[in-house]
Amino acid sequence: MNAYKFLREGRVGPFSAVRWPAPGEWLDAAAAAGGRACEAQVHACRVEDLPDWMDAELWRVELDGDVRVDCGKLVAERGRLVERVTAWDAAFMAAFAEACTLRARDAALVVLAGGRARAALAGAGDARQIAAVAADGGLVDGLGPEAARAVGYAGDAARHVLGARAQPATAPMHAAVNGFIAVHAAAFAHDDLTAVQRERAWQVAWIARHAGL
Repeated sequence: MNAYKFLREGRVGPFSAVRWPAPGEWLDAAAAAGGRACEAQVHACRVEDLPDWMDAELWRVELDGDVRVDCGKLVAERGRLVERVTAWDAAFMAAFAEACTLRARDAALVVLAGGRARAALAGAGDARQIAAVAADGGLVDGLGPEAARAVGYAGDAARHVLGARAQPATAPMHAAVNGFIAVHAAAFAHDDLTAVQRERAWQVAWIARHAGL
């Protein structure tokens, strides 16, 4: 079965700490690390699982043996790396984080009824501008609690973009966090739990399209 796998730098499993062998060589979960490789299972992702498991490297993998879905991921007896998704790098993750920031901004605009803060946020076209609006006390002081929370989501997401660009090694964390921020911002703005599904679906489609999956 073909799937995807996130690893830390150097082909290292983020939870098992097992270094995966070179592409084409099988990793047997029961044998890896003396049988202690994350409960003797190889973990991987379907495309729809990708926003939940981000890390530094993204690989196409092949799974074999007993393959099944378990808690938003695939588990199998063994797997092997096929090829690395080269589009997935720190710049890609920062771009995803910024795309999520724009989604959080749009969700905030749904909550804001009007006024200077809404106009300023609507005119903010990138993370740096959104962060500046969210940090401007002259614009956001005095907002009601719901409006302040919505702007806060957008501002927090914007700061994660700036962090990802300032320290590329931290980009996986910032990208993953912004995925969650965008989901919460959407659910809050629309007061609708189905907004979570819609937002995650949008994120999956964005990743798949831009990474060529």
